[in-house]
Amino acid sequence: MKDIPTAASSGGPEEHTTQPPGSSGQAARIQSVPAAPSDGEPIVGASAVRRTFTFTSAVTGEKVTATCMPGCTVDHEADSNTHEHPHDIYCNIPGAVGELPLYGPLCDTGRPEDFRFLGWQIESRPFSARPAERLPFVAIEAIDDHYIEYLDPDTLEMVISRLQKQVDSLREAHAQLVNVRTAYLNPPAVAA
Repeated sequence: MKDIPTAASSGGPEEHTTQPPGSSGQAARIQSVPAAPSDGEPIVGASAVRRTFTFTSAVTGEKVTATCMPGCTVDHEADSNTHEHPHDIYCNIPGAVGELPLYGPLCDTGRPEDFRFLGWQIESRPFSARPAERLPFVAIEAIDDHYIEYLDPDTLEMVISRLQKQVDSLREAHAQLVNVRTAYLNPPAVAA
C-alpha cells in the first residue's frame, strides 16, 4: 500500500494549514463529503458496509466522526487512538499490482529486478481541502512510486484509452526494433 504523505512531510503541491482558508482564526468544523448514492449495483470487490470511526482532530482538539468509503481496507484504529490532522485521514482499496522484471541501467544488482508496474488503488481523503479528493478516485502507479493520481471515472477512461493507443504504438516500436536490430546485426555485403 502506498504511503500517504502527512501534513509535515508531504512535500507536494498542496500546503496544509492548521486552519481552513476563510476561517478567520476560529476553529472551523471539518465535514467530509458523503459518497454519491449508488444506483443499486454493488461495488465490485467492495463491501457495501460503510464503517465509521472517531478521531481527535489535531487542529481543533475536537472528536470528529469519519465514514469510510465502501470497501476501505485501512485499519483506522491508529487514527482513533491518536490526534490526527484531518488531511492525514484517508481510505484505500488496494487493486492489482503488476510486476515488470527489468534488466539494465535501472537495476543496481546486475540481474533483473522486479519493478511495480501499472498497479492501481482506489483512494479517498474525506477531509481534503480539495473537494474532488473527498470522493473516491483511482491512483495508477506507472512504475515504482511514480503515480498518476486523482483520476475520476471520466479521466480514468481517458487514461485507459491513451494507454491502449500507446500500447499499439509500442507494438509498432517492437516490430521496428526487431527489423532494425536484424539489419544492424546482419549488414549487407559491401560491394568493392
